[in-house]
Amino acid sequence: MLHVRTVRVTDPVDLAAHVPADASAVWLRHGQGMIARGEAWSVSTAGADRFAQASAAFRELAACAVVRDEVGRRTSGLVALGTFSYADSSQRPSTMLVPQAVLGVEAGEAFLTVTAVGAEPELPEHWQDLFPATAQPDSLQITVEADHTPLEYQKLVADAVAAVAAGEAEKVVLSERSTVTAETAIQPSVLAARLSRLYPSCWVYRIGDVVGASPEMLAQTEDARVDSRVLAGTRPVADGGQLEDADRAAFHRDPKERSEHAFAVDSVVQRLAGVAERIEASAEPYVLHLPGLEHLASDVSAVLRPGVTSLDVAARLHPSAAVSGTPREQADAIIARLEPHDRGGYASPVGWMNAAGDGQWAIALRMAHLVDEHTVRLQAGGGLVAASDPVSEHAEVLAKTRPMLRALRGEDPEHLHGA
Repeated sequence: MLHVRTVRVTDPVDLAAHVPADASAVWLRHGQGMIARGEAWSVSTAGADRFAQASAAFRELAACAVVRDEVGRRTSGLVALGTFSYADSSQRPSTMLVPQAVLGVEAGEAFLTVTAVGAEPELPEHWQDLFPATAQPDSLQITVEADHTPLEYQKLVADAVAAVAAGEAEKVVLSERSTVTAETAIQPSVLAARLSRLYPSCWVYRIGDVVGASPEMLAQTEDARVDSRVLAGTRPVADGGQLEDADRAAFHRDPKERSEHAFAVDSVVQRLAGVAERIEASAEPYVLHLPGLEHLASDVSAVLRPGVTSLDVAARLHPSAAVSGTPREQADAIIARLEPHDRGGYASPVGWMNAAGDGQWAIALRMAHLVDEHTVRLQAGGGLVAASDPVSEHAEVLAKTRPMLRALRGEDPEHLHGA
């Protein structure tokens, strides 16, 4: 049986400045979220039922847990953080964990949660005893090697576009991997802290073997309401820059980009119909500006049916057309043919859920898999329709690897705007 205690922290807390080297999980956005140490409980699942198995195990745990929570926020009390694998056939296990200690900030209120097995947890005299301030190490010298040459990847894109043009699917999302090696050890906690400084409006995560800064929220639930942000359609821009007004207007009405975006929105709306009611989607996509990229974005909201959790919604929506394609089975068949490696945690749900079932599950994008202490593997992709251009699509993929490369190199966030 777990015993969970949450107390208020009266000091101002800059979470990104207190990410420990041995952090077991990180979840940050706009200076709020959670940083965690240790592991009081965990579950690993695999296969087509991996979401349901993890959800059932956590619900069973929550039903027996003894929780004393004087804060009462969504992220206080008993919370599990998780990372799931993209494919049913993945050899990588999906995991959820309850940390031993969490330092959190929500709605401007800071708190400390401590969890123990079988007995009341002991609180430290000061929260800094568990989460001391951390220094930023020197920048890394890295080498980057893509799985394919530019011409090889563009040929794969052309093959996928040809398959779409032939009627095999309406949209396919193809991805590329790059292996990054460093002479000195890569510290995942440092990457997460840097990403939160560089991209504060993204959901920065480090859970298990994945670390990244996702701009896309798959499923966010609170008080029986679910919200999902859909991104599909992208324009790379110069570092620290943004599209000119005329270029942004052309991007917003581009038939190719609108088509790709519509497939992604429709996939979310259709799949929500099984677990929610009163589904509403943005009448028109808007342009979301992020450093180095601009996206077509739409927001979808709905009212959940009784008993449906955030993880239930994430499982139903994954994989959306924004990361796989449409129709899903046909797109996945093309992906398996052209991208035969296991996607692992790439483009899959990553996030957290509390004992009430509320939570946030982002799509693991702008990300890297942690291979060993000197190696990470970046992965990024783009949606392809019949009108897609291989050279432009390759440029988009390269732009989507920049966030992780900036964090690895230790770049200064001051020159980035619009984050």
